[in-house]
Amino acid sequence: MTDRRAPGWTGRILRRGAAGLLLAVLALPVLAGTASAHAVLISTDPGSGAVLAAAPARVSLTFGETVQVAPDGIRVFAPDGTRIDDEHADHPGGNGASVGVALRAGGGSGSYTVAWRVISADSHPVTGALVFSVGHPSATSAAPPAPPAGDALLGVLYAVVRTVGYMSLSVLVGTVAFALSCWPAAITRTCVRRTAQAGWASLVLATVATLLVQGPYGYGLGPAHALDPGMVERTLDLPLGAALVARLLLLVATAIYLGRLVTHLPTATARTRRGLVVAGAALAVGLAATWSFAGHAAVGIQPWLAVPVDVAHLLAMAVWLGGLAVLTVLLRPGAADRAGRSDGARVAVERFSRIALAAVGVLVATGAYQTWRQLGSWSAFTTTGYGRLLLLKLAGFAALVGVAALSRRSVQRMRRVPEPVPADVGRGPADPAPPPVPGVASLLALRRSVLVESAIAVLVLAAAATLVNAEPGRTALAAAAAAAPPGPVSSTQAYAVGGPAGSGTLQVTVDPARTGPNVVRIATGDPAGRPVDVAEIDVALTLPAAHLGPLPLPVTHDGTGRYRAAGEVPIAGAWQLGVTVRTSDFDEGTYYTALQIH
Repeated sequence: MTDRRAPGWTGRILRRGAAGLLLAVLALPVLAGTASAHAVLISTDPGSGAVLAAAPARVSLTFGETVQVAPDGIRVFAPDGTRIDDEHADHPGGNGASVGVALRAGGGSGSYTVAWRVISADSHPVTGALVFSVGHPSATSAAPPAPPAGDALLGVLYAVVRTVGYMSLSVLVGTVAFALSCWPAAITRTCVRRTAQAGWASLVLATVATLLVQGPYGYGLGPAHALDPGMVERTLDLPLGAALVARLLLLVATAIYLGRLVTHLPTATARTRRGLVVAGAALAVGLAATWSFAGHAAVGIQPWLAVPVDVAHLLAMAVWLGGLAVLTVLLRPGAADRAGRSDGARVAVERFSRIALAAVGVLVATGAYQTWRQLGSWSAFTTTGYGRLLLLKLAGFAALVGVAALSRRSVQRMRRVPEPVPADVGRGPADPAPPPVPGVASLLALRRSVLVESAIAVLVLAAAATLVNAEPGRTALAAAAAAAPPGPVSSTQAYAVGGPAGSGTLQVTVDPARTGPNVVRIATGDPAGRPVDVAEIDVALTLPAAHLGPLPLPVTHDGTGRYRAAGEVPIAGAWQLGVTVRTSDFDEGTYYTALQIH
């Protein structure tokens, strides 16, 4: 029986699916941007550890990408612990990568503490603190208050909502993919139809919950702020907010699609089935893209490649794990014997086994790229929280693949000789034994392995959701490197200025090579490397980009061939350290060392 409206309806659903896909794929990159790095702090004014002659009028921070900041997102505490910022943090000059706050007068001399919390382009909170001093450093500095208690609770809730979202996407996409590619008649079964509907409904709820929880989670507020319209408005300003709106629109189109799928797929012509496949694929790609364009894939290195790889990773996960969900309900107790008597079920299981194997291959390939991109080094596996979480996820994935191999073995047994129905399947001990049925015992074994697979899959999805909340290992290492003291910077070069003993070696060491007090140690030696004094040593600092300097530093003689200079470096930047070696009244030369001050 054919549907005369099918060809026209196929065209309409194709147009709807294509429109939904374009909405997600074309609109989201514009809203998400193409940031070149995660929200790593690049510079601050004043610099960390700087000692100023007078209190600054403002404190500003510059990040490696556009960030969001709440009015109280930057807090500045005076040496006595009182808060002296005006609680109106903003973006100076409209630069989205910079945030700043004005300071009130009267803080006094000593060490000031600056604490900040901003939201990165991939929707995650970024926090930190620094200390600068006015006049002189204090013995201690004020510590910012601890985050609100609800912050940790919302972190857990956010991870749960993300896990439910991933599970729902897998159930929805995997169920539809199973019906389209493995067993079209399965969509008429109540259990399969309800599985798809449950995936759709839970994805809607998870999307709305994410929209409500993101704001309080990002800004460190309690759960009571989840229904605050202001928080929702701030979330909508993020790339994640645009992605959530696009996801809800795509889910509306998906609801229409599911209705058509149930009605038309079992009796569809080849042309209609192709339309259903294309429309379903378009909607699935669009839904997956709402995660990719608002997550880690959209920022960092190679976003042009990372986003499609992430979409492929999500869809492979959904096809595999969602198909497991369908098999779980089809092979539930009391239904395995009915499934075993169905040639369609056995053929579907064999088809899904091949599809699952291909999905695992895609997961391995895309996962390897994502691991390299997010970690950047082998050491990040053990030195970062992201790396350790990823190891747990990989262990779960390995276990999942192992159990899947057992499932595949059960599928292969189904092709062999007929097997009798076990006594415990659908009959009592006094009932006559039914005739042999091909593959029923294998289906029972398959049911057990599928249940184990599904349980492990939930754990893997939970680990994936936790990874979404974690700071990528590459970013964590970069932030740690930026925050850590750079340590001494050394250089050695030869000098030749003429005159008596006019040639030799010059070794320069600057410690700690950051804003504030620095010590410059100079060692002079003859061509053989033995310490030797020269007539005079002069040292000066220059910052060419700011036309600052030269700033002379007083030099003292510390012993044969050893000199010491000390002074303040006021701001960060690419400085030049000039050392003038004088060997006589007429013979001298100046030698420069590039010096990056943090």
